[in-house]
Amino acid sequence: MIDKALKLARQVPVFPCDNDKKPFTLHGFKDASTDPDVIARWWKRWPDALIGVPTGLTFCVIDVDLQHPEAQQWYSRANLPLTRTHVTRSGGRHLLFQPNDKVGCSAGKIWPHVDTRGLGGYIIFWPAEGYELLHRQVLAPVPDWIIERLNPPPAPMPPPSKRLPMSSDQAQRKLDGIIRTIARANEGERNHVTFWGACRLAEMVADSTISRDDAIAITIEAASRAGLPHHEARRTAQSAFQSRFRGRE
Repeated sequence: MIDKALKLARQVPVFPCDNDKKPFTLHGFKDASTDPDVIARWWKRWPDALIGVPTGLTFCVIDVDLQHPEAQQWYSRANLPLTRTHVTRSGGRHLLFQPNDKVGCSAGKIWPHVDTRGLGGYIIFWPAEGYELLHRQVLAPVPDWIIERLNPPPAPMPPPSKRLPMSSDQAQRKLDGIIRTIARANEGERNHVTFWGACRLAEMVADSTISRDDAIAITIEAASRAGLPHHEARRTAQSAFQSRFRGRE
């Protein structure tokens, strides 16, 4: 394994991993090196280590886990271009492509059990373990449809809902309900209920049903009936309006 690691390091940085594919080194793939002395020390310490290779700079990878029927179906229909392919220990496929900054590390984003490895990731270099290597000399560009699947356009914003203007009777009923709720608030909940009522009145202001000054005055009057001091009611009402109209003033 040390000879294989040293040979591979002439082409790409390498680092040692355990049998569960976890890096032995403290910083994982970030410790990957092409330095023969460093690599020799690693494999003398861990002579049976798997060879890990960072992804993203020299190639990116589509990792197809063929243990799962969903991945098998996708792979059989995907019509992917011919490219360097590593058979993995589990019987899956690592499809190597030219590096592309739009291919990062993802799990199931293309399809269930079809992952990607780009910058910030790594793979085990299974050919060094004797697993089959196909199309050694080919490194195809990532298909455009894969890039689109990994980078979908943002969903369009839904159009703002249009509220029908309230009739004067509806507005009065809503106003009466808000006043009644604030005025009947029990001690211990008066500030909370006053804030709620002021927010509802702020909505009526936004709909041009009443003026801001009238809404604040109504809030203070209703809260006073519940026993809340005027100055405290005013502060609560103003806080509600600032919250409701933040960024519009």
